[in-house]
Amino acid sequence: MKIISRILFALILLTTGVINGQNVSISPSRLYYKTPIGEYKTQEINITNSSPNKQAFVVSFSDFEPAGIEGKSRFMKAGESENSCSQWLSATPSFFELDPGATQKVQVLLQVPASPEANKVKWAAMQIKLAKEKKGADGSDKNAIGLGITETFQFVVHVFQSPPTVVDKSAELISFREISTPTDSTRVLALKVKNNGESILDCASYLEFTHLQSGSDDRQKPFAFTLLPGASREVKFAIPSNLSKGKYSVLGVVDFGSRENVLAAEMEVELK
Repeated sequence: MKIISRILFALILLTTGVINGQNVSISPSRLYYKTPIGEYKTQEINITNSSPNKQAFVVSFSDFEPAGIEGKSRFMKAGESENSCSQWLSATPSFFELDPGATQKVQVLLQVPASPEANKVKWAAMQIKLAKEKKGADGSDKNAIGLGITETFQFVVHVFQSPPTVVDKSAELISFREISTPTDSTRVLALKVKNNGESILDCASYLEFTHLQSGSDDRQKPFAFTLLPGASREVKFAIPSNLSKGKYSVLGVVDFGSRENVLAAEMEVELK
């Protein structure tokens, strides 16, 4: 595998921060803070009830582990993670009701303590839970969160805090390989990347196919993902079925937010 670095002149990445489900939309889906230690900052999210019924919402905070190689996170109790900022967060209001078509603005306050630990990158999960009246008054429902209220569906906004002093961005391309087998109906290539620095990396990865005989290029749509410090991620790409037969040079690229460099690896595949 050939590993190279080069300047990325232009990469347009379109993402959305709206979560849709159960006729409720939440925007944005992520909050990024760069608050100095001992200071505070407030950001805002919008919650819209697009359903025909009145809805009640409860807001709380928890921790989560960085997404594993497959990109899946695990949620934890507030304060359980050593990288937690959940106990620095508060929401106003934390409980509210919305009529059909109405939108509620929620203020999310981050108060960073004046402690050495606050000089590190931290993260947390903001949980917006749909609630309904609890049926029965015996208090036996283990999901009950208050007088006559029971949790139902949940939406998550990820919260990231990066102190202004943390500027190091470092990433490593571990591997670029084909992970499919000859019996698979679709051939799949995978890039594995690791965050070796102290910063949160907002990454974009894509493949570019060059036909070795005709010289024609085909660049695939970028895939966006976030890498927390110390985390690794394997990004999978299916080889497009509409490519012409023949041998291709395939360039795998990961833009991790550096102004100077991107990570790239090259391999050759043959489509028959």
